[in-house]
Amino acid sequence: MSIYRFFRRFDFFNWIYYRIWNRFHVLKLEYLKPGYHDADEILIHAMFQALCNFIEKEKPDEIVDWNSDPEHKHAWEEMQEMYNWWKERQNREKHNPLLSSDVKSPDFKFTPTDEKIINPKTKKEEATSIMEFVHNSKEAEEKWEKACIDFDKWEEQCNKEDEENMIRLIKIRSFMWT
Repeated sequence: MSIYRFFRRFDFFNWIYYRIWNRFHVLKLEYLKPGYHDADEILIHAMFQALCNFIEKEKPDEIVDWNSDPEHKHAWEEMQEMYNWWKERQNREKHNPLLSSDVKSPDFKFTPTDEKIINPKTKKEEATSIMEFVHNSKEAEEKWEKACIDFDKWEEQCNKEDEENMIRLIKIRSFMWT
């Protein structure tokens, strides 16, 4: 038995080949900054990175006749709309009400309390404190509170928009092959 057939039998060749050279199974999330991210954020980035890879790398517009039937035409239009939406979505933080130039984030004030707790990691007793926001003026406090309320609405709208587009992408996923 040849060495090649031996390695193919245990699939060492493909195991090494696809982990070193052709890493088709790895998605590089272009718009996700390094650091910890919750699963819901990773999920949307992975889904739309797969769409971007499909459109940018596989170039389905050069291979597939998207006008061959109404289903293909609709799927291609959806892909293009969602691709453009995803690219534009990366700039939506500039609409975040908390990051507005006229809203100043408050300082924090920590007031020690008499209460003691046992730290679960160190098993030692530790003091506690209360954190409070400290605003420079009543006007700054009112702007901050309004921005917080606006932020909640903005975040809810963003989450709804993300969810709708994730559902749209799932509905046309069967057309994402070349």
